[in-house]
Amino acid sequence: MSKSIAVPEDLYKRAAEVATKDRVSVEEFVSTVLANRLASREYIESRAKLFNREEFERVLAEIPDVEPEDHDRR
Repeated sequence: MSKSIAVPEDLYKRAAEVATKDRVSVEEFVSTVLANRLASREYIESRAKLFNREEFERVLAEIPDVEPEDHDRR
């Protein structure tokens, strides 16, 4: 299935340059970039579901409330 989308000319040119360097079509390049972006988003969303605010607060409470040492101030 093929769909068309409007892409600003300068963005298309940049994609075409990279696709040429990678020796792939612009369509293949854009499809790969889009697939990677979607996979990254799905991964981040799956990791975010593991977040537990209570556990986070508990761990934070274990950190001592002291001034940093001199070598940690830079």
